[in-house]
Amino acid sequence: MIVVFTTIGASFLVSSTDLVSLYLAIELQSFAVYILAALYRNNESATAAGLKYFLLGALSSAFILLGSSLIYAYTGLTNLDAISSLVSVTSTDSVTQGIILGLVIMTVGFLFKIAASPFHN
Repeated sequence: MIVVFTTIGASFLVSSTDLVSLYLAIELQSFAVYILAALYRNNESATAAGLKYFLLGALSSAFILLGSSLIYAYTGLTNLDAISSLVSVTSTDSVTQGIILGLVIMTVGFLFKIAASPFHN
């Protein structure tokens, strides 16, 4: 079942065209990794690793949701194609800067989620 959840999450991630479906696909894929990190319940280090990974996953989810909400606040859209066409058409700097800020915060959340360097510390 764990492999099925990861595969379904990856499939949804590839086919997502919306900020909400993108977030849900990443979380569906992450739940299996949380379970695998704490698989051995009798081992103290496995339990601690699972808890730490869950807390870091919650922090990264908060960053992803914050970035998504900033993008939604500046554009009023959640569809990725519509956001892309809005960015290519609009000439206001405030909307572009808000979208860039949202994308930077979402990227930080994704880097926390995959434990990329230096976020793995």
